[in-house]
Amino acid sequence: MAQDMEICVPELWRLLGIFLDEERTRSVHEEDSSDSLLMEGDDSYWDAVDEIDLEGFISGLTGESSPPSCGLDKRSHRHAAVIRIKKVVVMSILMQSMNQKANALQSIIGIFLQSAHTLQKVIDTLAHIGILILTEMINGAIRSLSAESQNHLQTLGQSLLTSYAYDNFDVDLKSHLPTVEKSHNSLKHLTSGLLFPLGHGVTTKDLMCSEELWEQMSWRALLSINPETITPDQLTRHKRFNTWMFLSDLCTHGPEYFHTLKSGITKPEVIDQIPLIKTELTTARAMDVNNSTVSGNICAVVDLLRQGGIYDPTAVVTEAYIFLSYRSTNMRRMS
Repeated sequence: MAQDMEICVPELWRLLGIFLDEERTRSVHEEDSSDSLLMEGDDSYWDAVDEIDLEGFISGLTGESSPPSCGLDKRSHRHAAVIRIKKVVVMSILMQSMNQKANALQSIIGIFLQSAHTLQKVIDTLAHIGILILTEMINGAIRSLSAESQNHLQTLGQSLLTSYAYDNFDVDLKSHLPTVEKSHNSLKHLTSGLLFPLGHGVTTKDLMCSEELWEQMSWRALLSINPETITPDQLTRHKRFNTWMFLSDLCTHGPEYFHTLKSGITKPEVIDQIPLIKTELTTARAMDVNNSTVSGNICAVVDLLRQGGIYDPTAVVTEAYIFLSYRSTNMRRMS
């Protein structure tokens, strides 16, 4: 965004740099940054946001490359990023005042503040200043994104080359004015879901084995896919892999003495290696379902299939195919 602005209106971009005293501040940081109260404030801010790794986001917004890691150069880069952000904000306000549709930055900030449950008065105030779009436009953008996400979920689900994962989480809906009826009923049990495509060349033909699985007398027959023959004094593949993982972690993260022994660890044997690929995750809509019960698990799976667009048997023929689903047993709590 910053690069586009600098290319389109270079004179205005340089003028804003003069107004923000960019050159003087840069020279002050290069000479001595310890006397600048502004730098101290910037350092405390960046130390806080470093934990959530916003450097990549700032670099993408300002169009700069990765920042240097050394002390003064890193502080100088951070301050230069702040100056460029201020330029983008000022120019975005000017652009929106001339054309209401030129609101890219205002839309991003508006959706972010809406997701952070910012007070309505704060959003309205920033919208009148020109930093945000109006609340109605924020809600419209969220509805548009939700519809686009739903279409993507259905396209992904109806391809049948999709795996489903879901987990339970708790939300404590604290009330500002508790009442007698609802004073002990603030904890809400919900379910989150993910859809991700099946990679590694999997086709719908590979998943057309529902009847074969139902005909199996026992699920133990699936363990014969990669049989192994061992003697009583030998470790199984599973135990050999766990042994290798333990030694690798010990020599990597353990005391320094063990670091010298890492080269002596042999890699585990390859049985049926699956290539490492990057999987794109698609978030499903949170479900008002408590999946700690059998009926809750069924409702969660049905809801996920419905979001994937394959729950209606008249729309897509799915009886002959299998679907892979995962459920985490870890409890997570959100307040």
